[in-house]
Amino acid sequence: MLDPTPELPDDTSTERVRFPSRIRNALTDAGLETVGDIREMSDDTLLSFPDIGNESVTYIRETLGCLHRRRSTTNEQKAHLIPQLYRS
Repeated sequence: MLDPTPELPDDTSTERVRFPSRIRNALTDAGLETVGDIREMSDDTLLSFPDIGNESVTYIRETLGCLHRRRSTTNEQKAHLIPQLYRS
């Protein structure tokens, strides 16, 4: 297991990153497979996942080196990254 750090490459599997269990489960349930998927996700989208709140988003952003608070993910990006949540 790897500690979540800003130095992790975007293609690192989320399964290899040591996240708290609640965060790991929420990210896995949402279908996020790589660190890059998480970094590209907006805060609003992360907050829409069950068991992810403001403190969890802050933790994710700080540990992965993403403090810039992305606020908008397009519907197309959402559908690509987490299809099971956005199917019609």
